[in-house]
Amino acid sequence: MKSKALAVFALAAMLVVMTVPVNDAEAFNNVTGDSVIATGEDATYDIMYSNHDYDGYTDMTMSISYTAALKDSTGSSVSSGVDPTSGTLTNGATATLTVTAPSTAGTYTLEVSYEIEITYVSSGTEEESETVEVDLTDSREFTITVVEPIELSVTVTNNSDIDLTGFGVYFYVNGEKLEDSYTTFDLAKEGTATVTYDWVTTASNGQYTFSIQAADSGNLIQISGLGDEYTFYIGDSDYTVWIALLVMVVIILALVMVWVYRKPVKNYGKPKSRR
Repeated sequence: MKSKALAVFALAAMLVVMTVPVNDAEAFNNVTGDSVIATGEDATYDIMYSNHDYDGYTDMTMSISYTAALKDSTGSSVSSGVDPTSGTLTNGATATLTVTAPSTAGTYTLEVSYEIEITYVSSGTEEESETVEVDLTDSREFTITVVEPIELSVTVTNNSDIDLTGFGVYFYVNGEKLEDSYTTFDLAKEGTATVTYDWVTTASNGQYTFSIQAADSGNLIQISGLGDEYTFYIGDSDYTVWIALLVMVVIILALVMVWVYRKPVKNYGKPKSRR
């Protein structure tokens, strides 16, 4: 009798476990996009919220809404910094935000806040079941560095008697190819063209070299400027500013010395004798 009671209890426990949803998943949200963009540039970012913890519940519904803002280093919202600023999401699906970088370089934060409303019917008999409402919140911060782009420019000359159309090149900095720098241009025979590229980078101060190379390594046409290396500096590391300051100091010292040298000396005459 005792063994039969234990068997019934075990069967009942199994039935309870089978009717209760097992939730291994965790709520998750994310923001993906470029962490470094140029001043005034429009960049897109994908946001996503996913929560499958309630998938097994009866008559479960989920609504997800979000708000977005671009904040500066003081925590103030940047006007027209992100579009849209609010909306709704489907669970597990992405939505796209467009961030317009301010004209001032600096560190900014894309802040996205989520509000989730979940309803489901609790398990049990028809008389015992009830509608359950769950309110959740979540958020994500994504740091964006806004920089002034560095313009790299090269003038090339077509030394052949062949007109070139859609000639493609890549820019290289310190010998490393910049994958997003692919540029095409037309170049008439014996003509010249200027190729430019805005390098968006957080590279440290110092001296750098850059060049352009033909995208087609099998190119046999002679073009002056291809492969030539040019030097540039980030952060005035060529000491131009320091030299200018030194020259100003020398000029100021020279003026002071001239003023002291030419300053008139007052002659008070001989002292009167005492009687």
